[in-house]
Amino acid sequence: MNIEALINSSQSYPYSKEILFTVLVFLGFILSRKIIGRRITKNKDLKKAEKLAIIKKLNFYSNFLLVFLILLLWFSQLHSVFVSLLAVAAAVVLATKEMIMCITGGILVSMNKYFKDGDRIEIHDIRGYVIEKSFTTTKILEIGPEKNSQQTTGNIIAIPNSLFLTQTLKNESYFQGYSINSFAFKHIKKMRLEELEKFLLEKANEIVAPYLANAVKYISRFCEKEGFDIPSIEPRVKVFLDDESEVHLLLKMPVKNNDVANIEQKLLRDYVKFSENFKNNK
Repeated sequence: MNIEALINSSQSYPYSKEILFTVLVFLGFILSRKIIGRRITKNKDLKKAEKLAIIKKLNFYSNFLLVFLILLLWFSQLHSVFVSLLAVAAAVVLATKEMIMCITGGILVSMNKYFKDGDRIEIHDIRGYVIEKSFTTTKILEIGPEKNSQQTTGNIIAIPNSLFLTQTLKNESYFQGYSINSFAFKHIKKMRLEELEKFLLEKANEIVAPYLANAVKYISRFCEKEGFDIPSIEPRVKVFLDDESEVHLLLKMPVKNNDVANIEQKLLRDYVKFSENFKNNK
């Protein structure tokens, strides 16, 4: 009857066998450790320091073995728990994937100091000045939206930091507030190419004259520090064809980052006046 009662109770309580074995293993370890510990302390051939060292090792390895045996006893039950925990963790990761990527991108930007507040950056065809950084988003004051425009639109764009993990970032503010910018101008029909090129270079040299020396100093210092060849910093003009085979002139020149919009407007206004004068004098 006692055996039958024990079997019935074990069936009524599905974890009773594991609990019983766990208690027996635990008590057996405590008893065994006490017996071995007493024998070690009574051993007259060992010094006190040696006894303490042996007892510490005994406690460490016995605790490790005890935990291992208990986990082994409960493995079948813990297996389902671990599977459930992994499933929950996977679901959480999937649900918060974008948030995790944003936080990771924010940490990456902060650790590597890709840019700081006030820098002019471009990423994923979005350009602007950084006005606020956080671990999840970066807010910029938009420039554009036209590709060659250098004016701010007044729009604040919040960029998820996950973009910094997958997209190429361009920072135009590494040169202590200066950068080399490009301004495109359409070739005026029936005008000699050299004449328009000369006009653009004259206007560019007038603009850069007050700060050219500082721009050359900061840009050269950065290039020397990073081991790069120092680029041509003085204003220069290149000729290119657009998608419709129209001839354009690309003026490249150093600019102050906080004055790009004003420089663009001055160049465009001078270009329009020059074009009008040419057409009127034909």
